[in-house]
Amino acid sequence: GFRLQPGNEVIEYVPLGSDKGQAVRALMAHAPFAGRVPVFVGDDLTDEHGFAAAQSLGGYGVLVGPERETAARYRLDDVDAVLTWLEAVAKA
Repeated sequence: GFRLQPGNEVIEYVPLGSDKGQAVRALMAHAPFAGRVPVFVGDDLTDEHGFAAAQSLGGYGVLVGPERETAARYRLDDVDAVLTWLEAVAKA
């Protein structure tokens, strides 16, 4: 009932018929996530379903790394940029 999914310097062990988008939708259906705005941050092609799901639920996808074709609406250059952004959000 599982498949291997290659990613950026990783191989993920994923249930058949499942992806990160389905995981986002499942989490957002239950407390404490229900009614919140999803933000999905990722750097890999395996994150594309997560970006799309977050955005379809009224949230945002954020690609980390170089520009490329993506479902994410926003992009940050690297992990340091993500940390700076999260610190700014926490202070707001």
